[in-house]
Amino acid sequence: MGVIYTRVEVRPDEFKIYTVDELEQIHSVVKDLKFFVQPKYRIAIDRPGSGNTKNIGATSKVAALVNGAGPFAELGEEVFDDYWTYYLTSDMARKAELPKPPYNNLKSYFAFKTVPTSNAHSIEAMPAVDNEQ
Repeated sequence: MGVIYTRVEVRPDEFKIYTVDELEQIHSVVKDLKFFVQPKYRIAIDRPGSGNTKNIGATSKVAALVNGAGPFAELGEEVFDDYWTYYLTSDMARKAELPKPPYNNLKSYFAFKTVPTSNAHSIEAMPAVDNEQ
């Protein structure tokens, strides 16, 4: 489940004390709330969400989030699970005594896995990877 919102430009006085009768006078710090629910694999991208960790990044495009149209959406949950189960950061690859991670995006993943094109999308037909972040 996710929430997309717009921050309000006017900052409320955080030190003002309100009574219960004044609740309606408290200004919100957000507006335009939009809720969505998607399985993780449908909004995930093929790189970590931050620098040197293995946390799974998500698309930053609102339409892709709401509609579940990330790069793994058409590939399926099985590919998503396999990709992220065996994904290695540079540090993890070094600890495994590998010169570098075996893959770092979907194109190099499919090359590494040598998946026959009958079982997976061809690399050329793959959905565009969201590089915004």
